[in-house]
Amino acid sequence: MRNLLFTMLLSVCSNLFAQTQKPEDFGFRYLKLSFNEVQTDVLVLSKKGEEDKVKPLFLFCQGSLPIPLIITDSGAPYPSFPFATESLSKNFHLAIIGKPGIPAVSQVSALQNDFSYIEKSTGMPPAVFLTNNELSFYVKRNLAVVDELLKQKYVAKGKIVVAGHSQGARIAFEMCASSKKITHLIYAAGNPCGQIMSMISRTRQRENPADTNTFAENDFSYYQAAVADSNNTDITYGESLKSIHSFSSPIVNKFPALNIPILISYGTYDSSALLNDYLRTEIIRKRKTNFTFNAYIGLDHNFFGMKETGEVDYDNFNWDKVALDWEKWLGIN
Repeated sequence: MRNLLFTMLLSVCSNLFAQTQKPEDFGFRYLKLSFNEVQTDVLVLSKKGEEDKVKPLFLFCQGSLPIPLIITDSGAPYPSFPFATESLSKNFHLAIIGKPGIPAVSQVSALQNDFSYIEKSTGMPPAVFLTNNELSFYVKRNLAVVDELLKQKYVAKGKIVVAGHSQGARIAFEMCASSKKITHLIYAAGNPCGQIMSMISRTRQRENPADTNTFAENDFSYYQAAVADSNNTDITYGESLKSIHSFSSPIVNKFPALNIPILISYGTYDSSALLNDYLRTEIIRKRKTNFTFNAYIGLDHNFFGMKETGEVDYDNFNWDKVALDWEKWLGIN
């Protein structure tokens, strides 16, 4: 009898978890849109009780991995944004857009160690992701999403903040370069000299004389292959050549053309730190006054601290501080 009751309880709990695997059950508005015949999942997070209050839009662009928007563990969700959202949601409706072909919601047990999603049948992300995981698709798609969100009655029309981290920073930049609707840009842990320079910089930092430059030479060969075969979506050796090629062109000389308020945030232990410092010198040389630079001393690419051993200190989490500094820059803190 006890075993029967236990089995029934497990069944009920499983059904409850299955019934709550929808974005709406975690406090989000869920917009299922289509762009170029590709399903586009959009989550909008608002302060509880103020879902219909008219507020500006704050769009956050994700980094590179094919990670679901909502990851659950025994029914409880991991944060969809890397930073605490309570304070920002007082002043904005927050939005985040999913990756093409990647489910909006997934249990953590179905994902890889880095939370990325792959298909069991192929051992790779879905074909629709591999085909569209490149800069121009994300920029055009995200701008189409912004247009759709501006049609919503709860979204104010005069102010749009777009923030992005890592590859998402490059997407956010290109969105601003392509649209006059966006009023503020937050560029976090991006590389203004392109993704390939981040790869080479990381390699150089871990080389030693015994390596005889083999690792960096591999990066150069990888990029040479990407330039020669820029539509190749194979990911046998990591990111596809198509993706690497699209995210690797430098934009240092394009930044000064933007006249909206721009915040550049990065950790000084990030592989792209020196190149963001270089961007800052160029901004000074151009006498641009619409830029703010926040360099976080001793933090890495994801704003974690570093141990004396050179390892990442995952107990030293700083995303919330970074987001609070965003708020100060926006004048809402």
